[in-house]
Amino acid sequence: MTRQFEFDCIIVGAGIIGATCFHQFTAAGKRCLLLEQRQLNAGITGASGCIVRVSHRTNEAIDAAALGFHFYQKLSHDSAGYVSFSRKGYLHFADEETLLRIHERLLHNGIRVEILTQASLRHQYPHFPVIATSAIYEPDSGYMDAKPTLEFLVQSAVVRGGKYLDAVELQQLLWDQETHHVNGVMTSMGEFYAPNIVLAMGNATTAFLQQHFSDDCGMWNQLIQVTRFTHDVPLSGSPCFIDDLNELNGRWCPVTGGFFAGYPTGLCVPSNDSYRAVDKSHALFTQQRAQQRFPWLKGASINGALCHSDCYSQQSIGVIGEQASLPKGIFVASGFSGGGFKMAPYVAVTLLQSITGLQEITTQPSSSARAVITQELSS
Repeated sequence: MTRQFEFDCIIVGAGIIGATCFHQFTAAGKRCLLLEQRQLNAGITGASGCIVRVSHRTNEAIDAAALGFHFYQKLSHDSAGYVSFSRKGYLHFADEETLLRIHERLLHNGIRVEILTQASLRHQYPHFPVIATSAIYEPDSGYMDAKPTLEFLVQSAVVRGGKYLDAVELQQLLWDQETHHVNGVMTSMGEFYAPNIVLAMGNATTAFLQQHFSDDCGMWNQLIQVTRFTHDVPLSGSPCFIDDLNELNGRWCPVTGGFFAGYPTGLCVPSNDSYRAVDKSHALFTQQRAQQRFPWLKGASINGALCHSDCYSQQSIGVIGEQASLPKGIFVASGFSGGGFKMAPYVAVTLLQSITGLQEITTQPSSSARAVITQELSS
């Protein structure tokens, strides 16, 4: 007897990955259920810098990030400003050969890009000195605000008929023992059935997979600390950046007029160890390293941080899709190593293609749906 499914897909986790999948899947006409254990903006997405940029070290990652860049530009436009895209510009520091290769690939993806020299860096940022001989510059890149982005993505999907439930705990997956194919989930709110399950659980992914399948699929949890530094006089702005040479990343903080700078902690933590207080010694180490690139940081004060663990992997983008050790129909979407925000649109399209078997996906909401969403969010 063939099971009648209420949903085409159940998505577990309403961070940026799950919310974007929910948005894209429903726009493609799929019946979707989105489950969240906490509430919107309560996980790694809420503690993210939400930087949207295209430059990466591999062509695969550049192409994926370019899809995300164009998606978020359009999302901001469709929301009539509710979802803001702060175009502060983005700098990428790397060796000369890498910069030239990245520059060529960005042009291939239709991204406005320049290679700035030391003199042009001084001209571009006269009040925020940058010590570098050259850098990739993406003038249209920047960052977004997690909360309105998540709200717009989820509400747009609900308007299209998607169902969203929060404060719901995933207890186990249900699958047919004969076909080894998933057919639903058991949760604290009961059972729900669908032939496709997306696990977009952020830093809860590894523990769940280990508990139920004894396989972490090559992922682990690592603590992220991006420290905010301030002076007595607030910054009026600064670029977003990645520094491959010094393993640094960061952006401007509009709330305090400060500057975020992060350096990898290398600290592996369990899934239940998500938020932590600022590690002052790590903050000071980051400051010493980053002030070699940005002299503004000399003498700056530690003023808090974005601290949260995320799911890491060795993959250039993340662990995406069905895995050999799991029942069919289970799609993992995790292991983005702190870079999930910019990659979420690519992940959603990739999974949708896998689920539907189609290579060309139409996921654009109608103008009437956009009007309803924008009006409700603005009220």
